Amino acid sequence: MSEQSQTFLAKSKIKAADLQHRRTINFNMGKYHAAVPKGKEQFADVHLVRERAKNIKWRAIETLDQQLEEFELNFTKRGGKVIWAENAQQAIDEILTICKEKNCKTLVKSKSMVTEEIHLNDALQKMELKV
Repeated sequence: MSEQSQTFLAKSKIKAADLQHRRTINFNMGKYHAAVPKGKEQFADVHLVRERAKNIKWRAIETLDQQLEEFELNFTKRGGKVIWAENAQQAIDEILTICKEKNCKTLVKSKSMVTEEIHLNDALQKMELKV
């Protein structure tokens, strides 16, 4: 077991026994369970909501090329850089190139289904990067 795993388990044991932490969690869960039914009330006609959502999704897909170009334009104006990849391997190669150029040892990434779908973690771990 790694040192990080041992540290995590030790901290978890302490946190699990923390009664104030449990009260906070239970309080927030109670708020959540009270808010969900109220939120669902706004969707009395579920079929209508589904139809509207489907239409919005299709409009977005139909104009996706324009939306992506507009995003790139606005993002680069703010100093960002967009890298286009046609497939998973191109995306991984671009990310690995950046990591090599920056001499990365540790990489922090947001939780994203895309990173799961392209198996990014596997590629990063093969480069012996901490993710």
